[in-house]
Amino acid sequence: MKKLLFLLLLLPLLGSAQDFEYFGVRAAFTHSNKSHNLGFIGASLNSFDEGNGYFLAIPTASTFYAGAHIGSNFDSTSNKVLIIPEIGFETSIFIFGAGISINTQAIQPRIGLSFFNIHNAHIGYSIPLREKASFEGLTFTLTLNLFNLDL
Repeated sequence: MKKLLFLLLLLPLLGSAQDFEYFGVRAAFTHSNKSHNLGFIGASLNSFDEGNGYFLAIPTASTFYAGAHIGSNFDSTSNKVLIIPEIGFETSIFIFGAGISINTQAIQPRIGLSFFNIHNAHIGYSIPLREKASFEGLTFTLTLNLFNLDL
């Protein structure tokens, strides 16, 4: 067991990854299955790779982000403004994107389309972490991720 733990600790030394070198601002619109519409504003840390330069160059991009959903919950019992913090990760290959995020109310895996990880359209499924969550079921998200990309 100690050898396995030691190998797991050394495993990250063997891998190589893209550098997250572009800081950006992220804005999004989210519509949940419960008819909640929320805006999102946050910061992002981005990477972009044009490909390996060989015969088949595959462009990839990745983003870590953190921010808050801001919206309103107006129903017959209460009028509330919602502020829901969230962190997440997204990656894209060609025009296909995938990601996962977690906030104080749900975990949301998603897939969709991405244009250089700047413009994204994703559909996902929110798995609620508590009762009466604002995010539950199918969720549609449009994202604008602005960062300084030197192409």
